[in-house]
Amino acid sequence: MFWRDPDQARPYYREALRHATVAVGNLDECEIATGVREPEACARALLAAGVELAVVKQGPRGVLAVHRDGTRAEVPPVPVEVVNGLGAGDAFGGSLCHGLLSGWDLERTMRHANAAGALVASRLACSSAMPTGREIADLLARSAAPVPADPPSQS
Repeated sequence: MFWRDPDQARPYYREALRHATVAVGNLDECEIATGVREPEACARALLAAGVELAVVKQGPRGVLAVHRDGTRAEVPPVPVEVVNGLGAGDAFGGSLCHGLLSGWDLERTMRHANAAGALVASRLACSSAMPTGREIADLLARSAAPVPADPPSQS
């Protein structure tokens, strides 16, 4: 939204991606960065730009994550009643970092991050709406998605 023409932004994205390990974006952001919109093509373009992990958030269609080593995870959306989207991406990103730093596999990490974002979107507040590990595990259990093993113990 800060660029009049996405073509003006693309060279800056290309340069930034050369220095990044993980790239995360929704379809609009990925399209501006790569010039393509289809999720699989976006992920391939992000990997070609130099990242190790490409994460394409697709809103009501879930999340696609592809690692340079060929590992991939396609996670369906977690159904919630959206109240306020502010902070959902922050919760997703925080949970993604937690999963990566904890050494979780890609599927578990994406399911956890997707549920964290969904929980925040279902709440009115933003920063005070960030979920605990137990809340994420409970939502995953209720949504019929597998609960990640060993959820973090938080109150």
